[in-house]
Amino acid sequence: MKMLIALITFISLNSFASDHIDGPVTTKHRIADISDLFAFPTPQKPGYLTIIFNVYPVVPAGGHFSEKVSHNLFIRKTIIKSSDAGKIFETGGEVVIRCSFKTPHDTVNHSVSCLASNGLKAEAKYGAVQDVATNDFRVYAGMRSDPFFFNADWATKASSKGIIPPPKDNNIMKDLNILSLVIEIEAKKLFKDDWTMFAIIAETTTNDQPNGPVRRLDYVGRPEITNVSMVAHEGEEDLRDNYNLTAPFNVPAAALEKTKARLFKNISYYDNLDKKKDWEDSDRNRMAELLANDYLVIDIAKPCEGSVFLGIEKAMMQDRRYEVCGGRKLTDDIMDTVFTTYIAGLNGARIKDGVDAP
Repeated sequence: MKMLIALITFISLNSFASDHIDGPVTTKHRIADISDLFAFPTPQKPGYLTIIFNVYPVVPAGGHFSEKVSHNLFIRKTIIKSSDAGKIFETGGEVVIRCSFKTPHDTVNHSVSCLASNGLKAEAKYGAVQDVATNDFRVYAGMRSDPFFFNADWATKASSKGIIPPPKDNNIMKDLNILSLVIEIEAKKLFKDDWTMFAIIAETTTNDQPNGPVRRLDYVGRPEITNVSMVAHEGEEDLRDNYNLTAPFNVPAAALEKTKARLFKNISYYDNLDKKKDWEDSDRNRMAELLANDYLVIDIAKPCEGSVFLGIEKAMMQDRRYEVCGGRKLTDDIMDTVFTTYIAGLNGARIKDGVDAP
């Protein structure tokens, strides 16, 4: 128990753990705190998309999903649009998959039920892997090891102290658990066509007050937007709670500009850590705008080998064709990718924190 409390305190105070415990609201509602969102083409199944939606960081052995929390995935068709400000994404159409839980006294009787806005349905017993297609898509819900990996001390020194420490294999997430919701779906079932490029957002909501309104608790697109990219330095406002409470794909213009301004400023902060200027203001502005419109972008028709996170976004920034699937795989070292991009630029040498696998 002492170790558990220490870990929660460490993550809360330092605020660098992907999307884990990213603000006062999610700290108070850890059961609805989204820790990570992954999306990748299902291996050996062309045309299928796998989405992993993890919640409840540092979940104790007896922890479980809540009947009061809805776990929602927003999926939109996406294209790359050229504009005077540079290439940006444009999304259209939308399928929302909402998953809820039944949690009677015995965990063995817990179950998940998912309903998509286009009528698709799926359900499963807690912890059960479905090998037979008994639903419109496959769904899994259960406790798993936390797949996120990073060196918290390294990230804290870089993000708050302005120091690039030497790499060290010190993964604070080792041996910790989360609750995982996994969906595998044939992509053409989403929009009844052969579209392959999607933007994906995860959110948790609750209606825990009798006859009260549905309240949003957390929201995740790309990892490390809140805890690294939007980190508040001395004297600055913590923007994370307001960010998490925005509606997916419908961020008010004022809030979007506030986020973009913080991203613009922080990319400059990180760029200065190696005493070299790798970001021109015009490129910083394009990257800030791109990241402020926050969602995972994936093209399931593209190769998905090696490191793919930010692969589409970085290609857009360099005005070239993207060659990888994008999205986010379980093996992507997103911490190295994020810090390398901000500190060393789009073509800089890899910066490593020393933790390379879950």
